[in-house]
Amino acid sequence: MTQFDDDAPQEQIQETQMETNTAPESESSEENFAKMEAEMADIVSPNRGDIIKGIVVEVHDDDVMVDVGGKSEGIIPLREMSVKDVNSAKLLATVGEEIEVLVLKWDDDGTILLSKKKVDSKRAMDKLEETFNEGSLIEGTIVSSVKGGLLVDVGVVAFLPASHVDDGYVKNLDEYIGKTYKFKIIEFNRNKKRGSQIVLSRKQLVEAEKSKLRDEFWSTIEEGQVLKGRVKRLVDYGAFIDLGGFEGLLHVSEIDHVRIDHPSAVFKEGDEIDVYILSLDREKQRVSLSRKKLMKSPWEIVMEKYNEGDIVDGKVVRIAPFGAFVEIEPGVDGLVHISQLANYRVEKPQDVVAVNQIIKVKILSIDQEEKRIGLSLKEAAEPVAEKEVQEYLENQDSQDVPADAAADE
Repeated sequence: MTQFDDDAPQEQIQETQMETNTAPESESSEENFAKMEAEMADIVSPNRGDIIKGIVVEVHDDDVMVDVGGKSEGIIPLREMSVKDVNSAKLLATVGEEIEVLVLKWDDDGTILLSKKKVDSKRAMDKLEETFNEGSLIEGTIVSSVKGGLLVDVGVVAFLPASHVDDGYVKNLDEYIGKTYKFKIIEFNRNKKRGSQIVLSRKQLVEAEKSKLRDEFWSTIEEGQVLKGRVKRLVDYGAFIDLGGFEGLLHVSEIDHVRIDHPSAVFKEGDEIDVYILSLDREKQRVSLSRKKLMKSPWEIVMEKYNEGDIVDGKVVRIAPFGAFVEIEPGVDGLVHISQLANYRVEKPQDVVAVNQIIKVKILSIDQEEKRIGLSLKEAAEPVAEKEVQEYLENQDSQDVPADAAADE
């Protein structure tokens, strides 16, 4: 504390007191300025290429505003939000969310242009490189087809050559779009300027899975089993059926009890059907299948459906000198002997009937053991004629009213 003599001038005392009072204020200002400089030093403006964290403060359809801790706020355009094609940034970010972004550039107004997509791509590439080095598998979704193959979303866009899509030739690559599979990375080069940096393969995985299923198939398959299969390919002589790990042949003669000209008349590729294991050749790894074994034979249908004396419709399928063969069920023909074609003498069957003509016949006999059916055209016609005569007489009776009855009226 400053001491003053009693004789000191008043002006000196006042000046000394002012110097004493202002000294603490000057020291305080210097401390505040130094503190502010220290705080400003802590706020380092990010440079182009820096990866920083920020908080989402606003989300619009076309962009996202991010607080990155500086005086200026950052903007992420929609195109820099994700590798996926979306219509609105609102599908990709929420207010308050913390995200990592890459500084692209500073605008003239101080706004920072940011990218989330490039950070995500870098992180994905780091992970994919690790996966490639380890030889592990990755999961991805096929997003589109291009010349020579397909594009796959694995965090970044990778290329799947057409020859590596499956274990055989693929006719229509578009059938795979939208499907998710596991893949093996067969080429990884993040410094590659032209072409895809990541090349995938599914071929080896499919082959391995089919080999496993094939081994399981042969360890459990037995003749006489009934399995569900899928029609894989149609050829002139039959259909190849995928049994879940192995393909069996369903010969055209085993498709139905009736004659089939071509398998396409019954099936189309992709159909699911039940098949009977007809025979196995384990040495040559061949499986013969049957469908007709699971179906009622035409003769079983006839025995259940018809009786002797029934009058049925049939189609003339063949004419012989001794009569006409008439189909009453697919695969079952009966014979109308020449003596049963009409109630008069017939010289030639074709004088009475013609091939493909639909006629009514009466079942005279059914021989299940010999698989023969005797038919009659003339006996089927007699009841019809009698019925027509009866109907005619009944109509005449109702129309012809007696004269005396009319007089009484």
